[in-house]
Amino acid sequence: MIARATRRHGTGEASDRLSSPQIRWLLWGLVGLGVLGTVDIAQFVATNQGMFTNAPGRAAGSVAGLVLWLALTLVLALTAAGVRAWLALRVALWLAWLVAIGSVGLAAIHAAAHVGGLRPGLGAVLAVLELILVVAVRSRRLGRGW
Repeated sequence: MIARATRRHGTGEASDRLSSPQIRWLLWGLVGLGVLGTVDIAQFVATNQGMFTNAPGRAAGSVAGLVLWLALTLVLALTAAGVRAWLALRVALWLAWLVAIGSVGLAAIHAAAHVGGLRPGLGAVLAVLELILVVAVRSRRLGRGW
């Protein structure tokens, strides 16, 4: 079924490009970045248990960010491991956009309020780097070069 969907959507040749060593290393690098983002937010949520009672909206946003980072990491890990679903990199791209927008917004809010230190800014840089690399992998996979 997946192979049929791959051919139907015209990415048969592109899946060969996805197997190239450079793209494979880049995909595993993306997984590493995703793990860093996931661990960062998981550590924040785990060490700030009080926000679940004191600031439930903040807690919900943190958990949503954690779920997005985790989903992005899992989709990229499946792709790096060789799953050839034509939709995988498209889903990764949308998740990367959501994570980047959320992280940059969070960094801007923290910067405006002069709170949070470097952590939100570094999270935003990590998310934007992840987005740029997902776009690069997807462009390369579709034969558009870098």
